[in-house]
Amino acid sequence: GVHHVLERARPRDGAVLGAMTFVRRTPDSPFSEQEREIAALLAAQTLLAVTNASLHAAAMEAAIRDPLTGLHNRRLLDDALARMSAIRTRLQPQERRPVAAILFDLDHFGDLNNRHGHSVGDDVLRTFARLLAGRFRAADLVARYGGEEFLVVLDGASCDDAVRAAEAVRLAFRELAVPVHDGDVVRATVSAGCAALDPSVATLDSLIEMSAVGLAMAKSGGR
Repeated sequence: GVHHVLERARPRDGAVLGAMTFVRRTPDSPFSEQEREIAALLAAQTLLAVTNASLHAAAMEAAIRDPLTGLHNRRLLDDALARMSAIRTRLQPQERRPVAAILFDLDHFGDLNNRHGHSVGDDVLRTFARLLAGRFRAADLVARYGGEEFLVVLDGASCDDAVRAAEAVRLAFRELAVPVHDGDVVRATVSAGCAALDPSVATLDSLIEMSAVGLAMAKSGGR
């Protein structure tokens, strides 16, 4: 007693993105040929809108992702820090959450590239990026800061929290082996600098500067 028309929305590659079902609950009134054509037209128009939205979302995501590691890039990082600073500025000191940062830098990365080639260097960067992505919460900001530097911003964390997290990453990374083309493996190490903001400080600008100072101390102290 139910007549229906099912139209599948198919893009150029043939994959089904979805389906539209038109139902008429009158047993003696099946859909006419003209109504079926209209159903197909509506499905095509919907497909166009969905495809455009999907392409726009993909383009936006690509704009904020580092193509090599898949982590957020400097553009997203700068925007996120500016938003966090704006929120903190509007709050009273006693209302501000603690925030900490870790700046990581792969040790002797230039030498590694020269010795094994940039392809192996890229594999090492990707390996470290996967380690970071798996170690931190979705609420944490994990980004490639530039070159072989990576930044993690921990909202709601103290400096001690950041130090513990950085040390866990440092120990885990030195145990990872990255395969190279000749069947051998490469191991690398990482140094880190940690910093946290006092509630009296509104903007996050100094947070990155302090973590960079900590990183420089770690490097000069033997990595």
